[in-house]
Amino acid sequence: MAAWLWEALLKPTNELESARWHQLQENFYHLLVEVIEARYPREHRLTDVRQLMGRMLDGDLLLTPVLPWLDELQQRLMQRNGDLLCYREGEVRAYVRLAAGLDPTLLAGWHFASWLAEISCPNVNDIRRIVSAQTAFFAPPGNPSLPFAEGHVHFWGVTADSAILDEFLLSNRALSLNEKASLWQREQHDDLQILLQRARQLLVLLLEPREQHCISHGTQSVWSSHSAGWPQHLARFTLTTHDPCRQPDWDLLASSLSAAKTGSADWLLGEFAQAMSRGDANRWLWLYIYLCACYSDADTHPLQRAAILCFWQTVNQLRRSLIMDGQGLTRFAERYFGSAMHRKPKQHDNFRRLWSSNADVAEIKSGPDAFSGKFTRSFTKGMTKTAELSQPKPPYIFGEHEIKPDGKALSYLQNLERWQFCGHFSRSQRHKQNRRPKADSNQLWKDAEKLMCNLQSRSGWNASEFLGGKLNPNFHFQPARWFRGLDVAGDENALKIEWFAPVLRWLRCGFKSRPDGERASTGFHLSIHAGEDYAHPASGMRHIDETVRFCEMREGDRLGHALALGIVPKQWAARQGEMVLPLDEHLDNLVWLWHHAGVLSGVLPLAQQVLPSLERRIVRFWRLSQWWQANDLMAGAATNQQPDSNLTAGFETSPLCHARPDDLYQAWWLRRNCHYRFQSLNGAWPVDSRELCALPDNQELREQRTLASKLYLARHSWLATLKEAPMVIVRMGDEAAAHGGFHSKARASAGLGGNKDILEDVDTPAELEFMHALQDWLLTEYDKLGLIIEANPTSNVYIARLKSHAEHPIFRWHPPDESKLDTGADANLYGLRRGPVRVLVNTDDPGIMPTTLRTEFLLLREAALELKVGRTVAERWLETLRQYGIEQFHRNHLPVFEPV
Repeated sequence: MAAWLWEALLKPTNELESARWHQLQENFYHLLVEVIEARYPREHRLTDVRQLMGRMLDGDLLLTPVLPWLDELQQRLMQRNGDLLCYREGEVRAYVRLAAGLDPTLLAGWHFASWLAEISCPNVNDIRRIVSAQTAFFAPPGNPSLPFAEGHVHFWGVTADSAILDEFLLSNRALSLNEKASLWQREQHDDLQILLQRARQLLVLLLEPREQHCISHGTQSVWSSHSAGWPQHLARFTLTTHDPCRQPDWDLLASSLSAAKTGSADWLLGEFAQAMSRGDANRWLWLYIYLCACYSDADTHPLQRAAILCFWQTVNQLRRSLIMDGQGLTRFAERYFGSAMHRKPKQHDNFRRLWSSNADVAEIKSGPDAFSGKFTRSFTKGMTKTAELSQPKPPYIFGEHEIKPDGKALSYLQNLERWQFCGHFSRSQRHKQNRRPKADSNQLWKDAEKLMCNLQSRSGWNASEFLGGKLNPNFHFQPARWFRGLDVAGDENALKIEWFAPVLRWLRCGFKSRPDGERASTGFHLSIHAGEDYAHPASGMRHIDETVRFCEMREGDRLGHALALGIVPKQWAARQGEMVLPLDEHLDNLVWLWHHAGVLSGVLPLAQQVLPSLERRIVRFWRLSQWWQANDLMAGAATNQQPDSNLTAGFETSPLCHARPDDLYQAWWLRRNCHYRFQSLNGAWPVDSRELCALPDNQELREQRTLASKLYLARHSWLATLKEAPMVIVRMGDEAAAHGGFHSKARASAGLGGNKDILEDVDTPAELEFMHALQDWLLTEYDKLGLIIEANPTSNVYIARLKSHAEHPIFRWHPPDESKLDTGADANLYGLRRGPVRVLVNTDDPGIMPTTLRTEFLLLREAALELKVGRTVAERWLETLRQYGIEQFHRNHLPVFEPV
């Protein structure tokens, strides 16, 4: 529709007579019918679709100010509450889903424009007060005495819709494109660049002030002089220009419209100009109210309405590229962060999404390098502005270090205690066809050492935003205390936690040297992404178990997302269909499942049932793997050389051919050791704390007395070759299918036909049920350790295999009705659970997935009601989760400013 409108605007004016408008509407009608048919195949009769679209396009589009679908949407989804316009709590799910495709600011702008049109003599102060009072995402404000704690949010994932205005529409910069951009990125860049250029040109065209003088001829009103002259204005404006868009002179524009009638379109344009000049948070809303008022004016020319509607549709297309709505973390890491529209804003006015109340607290995630005095100063300014505080003034110029902690200064400092930082290392890597991701352990250790040095640095911290910092004798300032957590984020299908665990253990081990004068502090807590996106349910659970065990997680540590511990494996596999994963990962899964089946065999008959099948599969896929292709492991380890693939022997003559499942499991456990550090020692004993933390099994690896240690070294020799392992396609099937598949693929693996690089296997119903039981057992074990799960409901619905919030595993981890945890009940089918596990509710990336923290709680309440939970029970449950979030923030937080 936007493309057709743009084409109509580019045509000469004399071709746009009345007949042309009706022809355009007929084209829109057919377009909408075909879109409905394509988006919902085989769901609706064509007759019904045509009737519905015919009611929406009744021949008056653009010729009249009526937009019935906007009226219906804003009335159904939003409501007025005094000065606030908020989404209806009972329609929160429909509102959030709509916000992924349509900017909700348009609904609000339409509502406020209609309100202004109904008022005969609007008051300036009333309009300004109401517009400035609107909350982020138009979320209900909630109870100000009940603060919320955000425990898992990525700083660059917090975006407001006004970022489109500031960073793209009114920017002279073209969209960036990396030299190494993929074909998909180049195609997307070209498409978005066209849309962005169109939106910029339309915005400049629409920011032209109106001259409202209605001309009457008897009883009939015609278009005003401005409206009648709009085609000439359109013709004067060069729509085909490709020159960069220049920002208007906002002060001059506001001054020129200061005498406009209050509430008129010109007055609204002047208010928008003032909001842009001041950098107000609701400047984007002012623009939409202005455009809606223009569209709703009965005297507006159809050409101007066409330009406005084209602008809205084009901006929605651009906005959708800023919102993540697709399957899997790989798509998120590559397609979203690799998007031409992805850009770190120069400044953030998005703090209202994090701290909608002055008592709210948050733990912010970003890369370790991001934490610095410069970053924190800009962060401090945003927090201060959002809290409507002012920075205390020094007694004289450059006298910040003389500011005493009086009431105003203490309020300012207490506001800065409402956040803390969690540094996350990235596991994402650029995709290369048929190439396995490779970790740069050397750089990883350098980054860790740089982090420790930065935390002890004094550079940039004695700024006025910190009231003089360490120069101020009136309080003890320890900025490193803002840095409280460690994480590994990104695509967990790329680099596994084994590469990062030794570094994390070192960063929070024992006592650390600190500058003189620093007070005692507790160590970092862990908040690590795990089990969010996976190729197989066993892969996700194993990734979580590796995170817990390799990182030596302890009381208070947190697992981010952990969906693999909550989504029922049989349900997940049914939706996934064929599960495709590398052979080495599939073998790891089988070995890991076999071990836990042995552990649970005494208490779970199902575990005994699956043990023989898992053993057979391990034998088969161990033979097909390539780890055993190593001749002289001792020589290779001693000389740091890679084994020559030309010298590999057959399986029967390999020194590793006799490895049993237990040997393979012990070799898996040895992965907690850092192979990079082991190589750097070259057979010597550990010399410093890094080696001691990174190599807990150094002696066993150095002496190679066990088959597990030889398997560990053989695997790393194979990984160094960067060869891609064969793929295994795993399907659901019964015992007969599993037995038949075992034999039918033997010919292919023996080179007697078929593709030896694509293998097949079958998961039986019993094995999937065992994985379900294993989830319950692991939840209980991790709860004994004191671990916490960080739930991110909307993020998980947008990325994972969940169709709605009612399917989120939080209702299994910590159900509102604890009778669901009774033995044999839905959340405890196998009697392995001992009660609810501790959960924190968070947003993850509010903006990338449109939401706020209070919206997350309302979404969970609606989901609980859908699951037949009483409203009172659901609200009591959510209040428990809210309080727990606050407790965990204060448990980990250390005071940065301590008055002397």
